[in-house]
Amino acid sequence: MKTFIKSLVILLFFAITFNTTFAQKVLLCDNYDSLYNAIKAGIPASINKTAYINDYSLVEKSLVTVYPKNEERKGYLVEMSILSITKDENYSNYDNHSILGFIVAGCKTFNSQYSKFNNTSCSFVAANPEDALEAAQNGISFIIDNTYLIEGTAVDVYKKMCVTNDPGHTVVKKPAVYLYPSETMDVSVQVKVNGHLTFTDPDYNTGWNVNVTPSGLIDNKYDYLFYEADLKKIELPNEGWVVEYGNLKTWFDEYLPKLGLNQKEKEQFEEYWMGKLRIANYYDIRILDNKFLSENMDLIINPNPETLLRLNFYFQPLSAKTELTAPEIKEVTRNGFTVVEWGGINGGDLRLVP
Repeated sequence: MKTFIKSLVILLFFAITFNTTFAQKVLLCDNYDSLYNAIKAGIPASINKTAYINDYSLVEKSLVTVYPKNEERKGYLVEMSILSITKDENYSNYDNHSILGFIVAGCKTFNSQYSKFNNTSCSFVAANPEDALEAAQNGISFIIDNTYLIEGTAVDVYKKMCVTNDPGHTVVKKPAVYLYPSETMDVSVQVKVNGHLTFTDPDYNTGWNVNVTPSGLIDNKYDYLFYEADLKKIELPNEGWVVEYGNLKTWFDEYLPKLGLNQKEKEQFEEYWMGKLRIANYYDIRILDNKFLSENMDLIINPNPETLLRLNFYFQPLSAKTELTAPEIKEVTRNGFTVVEWGGINGGDLRLVP
């Protein structure tokens, strides 16, 4: 019996010591300045919000907690908890910036099903204290939604309630088509998509009919032909790469030339995509195969190019690392009239507000 009591005392001692050493005490703040100063000083802090969701005459009560970066976490963990949502017409008594207000604007079923958000939460890791403060003040704003991978039960409810699960809505972003004829010539280009074009530059009409120099200058004005499209389906290969977000630029610098892009094409690719990919822990990167492209995004070019290189990527943000088998990279040799295309599908755009 004495041995048992002694063991229990020792366990209690270690439990108390462990909790004292490792438990993070969260400072409850009564204003945003205090929250910002606390997290900048490395102190976990939270703030209660009572805000009006203007479009629906609803009051949202929430708690935002921010945990500063540490040795294990590179950024500021922002947790947003929706405590309750209730009806109230007296909007003048409340904050104007709710957690959910921006993303649920226009959601047809939110007004009748808002209670499903009660006791839900979501989180993301902010790169700096300013973005953590932005989330605390303005909730899932345009800036936060377009910058970070946000996950949690509130996101799950939002997707089920407000996002149309339309298999015919896969947006291909900025396929850029470069033309390099052996001599200055007129070239016609058509894009036959399994869906519809949503944007072109220059104007497409029934196709592009352009004059191109060997350097690739199109109509003395353009570096490339540009289009975007909604596809009716998407098929992904099994092979690909998983790349840490902070290493994306390095990965592009190494792999885009291996895949066949020249310096100008690589730089223009990076300029576009580094500004489009939300901050996440990792990215799943895959390349759409030529069979899928010919069946769903066919390029019809006259005269026929001798070399055709099409690199259309699929980028999916990940919170945790997964394993993929990298595909074999075949060397590309440019011979004669050469056409190069790069573009992609941003899996992050399918989460919250497109």
